[in-house]
Amino acid sequence: MRRLKSVVTTVTALAAFAGVGAAAAPAQALSTCKDKGHQYICEYGVTVTRFADGTKQEFVVGTDHAVWTNWSHTDGSWNGWLSMEGWAQSQVEVDHLGGSLTHFTIAAIGKDGNYWFRMRWDNGQWTNWEVSCTVDPNGLYCP
Repeated sequence: MRRLKSVVTTVTALAAFAGVGAAAAPAQALSTCKDKGHQYICEYGVTVTRFADGTKQEFVVGTDHAVWTNWSHTDGSWNGWLSMEGWAQSQVEVDHLGGSLTHFTIAAIGKDGNYWFRMRWDNGQWTNWEVSCTVDPNGLYCP
């Protein structure tokens, strides 16, 4: 339960930060870049996290505004891009929980201007997208 409260506190802090000066996506067309064959919105960049075995996981906001992820294998090959769904208008942020390399959250500003997050458990499973606890204090992962 203590770890869960830490997650909630982190996400709440991110949400509070995002509410100060977080700008919506500009009205003009956004430029696109390509990474390992997948197009994404350049302005939001590529967010990378590394695991203890040297593998990496990348997150981008695709041209459909969904969050996409790809991860490397220990032999250096890549899995291939998978949609994590959602709708983002900011760079994806990664926050490792309690210093763990395998338990972390990803968060981005959604279509409604609120911060949304997904949590990755140590076993590799992901939660659904949840709105920040500052918006919905009764959310599944809120204290």
